[in-house]
Amino acid sequence: MAFPIPDDLAPELYPLAWLLGRWHGFGMVGYHEIPQRDVVAETTFDHDGGPYLRSTSTLWLADAALSGPVDPEMPGAEGHRSLVKDVQWATETAYWRPVGSRQAGSGTAVDLEVVCSDPAGSLSLYLGTAEGPRITLATDAVVTSPSAARVSAAGRMYGLVASDLLWVQDLAAFGQELGPYSSGRLSRVEQ
Repeated sequence: MAFPIPDDLAPELYPLAWLLGRWHGFGMVGYHEIPQRDVVAETTFDHDGGPYLRSTSTLWLADAALSGPVDPEMPGAEGHRSLVKDVQWATETAYWRPVGSRQAGSGTAVDLEVVCSDPAGSLSLYLGTAEGPRITLATDAVVTSPSAARVSAAGRMYGLVASDLLWVQDLAAFGQELGPYSSGRLSRVEQ
């Protein structure tokens, strides 16, 4: 799917322009004592002309009684239509900042710093790279409020596959080692 690059997009953001827009789809969450559940996922990547992207993401648990089946291979939009939102599971706001680039393999790797916060009391700094339509991030620091769940590390990967945004998140929390926590598939919403 083609997407326009806005005229006022800072040149530093050109390698991340494929993220811009509204995305929705489906996924799953599950972690050690937390049973695996289907989720409805929505994310927006936007900008205000500065040298960074802003993202907002929300996950809702799917109502198991009212939702239809989803297959991980189906497009994000199709899975989004199959699931009915129940309670909100998580939400976050993040700022994505390219901080340099270098040659890597057959292309250019863009170094990223991503600051992510959520209302559950967690603030994370991710460092990573974007290489074409693939982004890999790992936490450099995690700060939690006294009442928040103890999160010690996290990792994320994003990729553009068949015009869908696929993502996975690993988490180290509650004294557990880094392990799978959530994943999903999102389709771009036409504006």
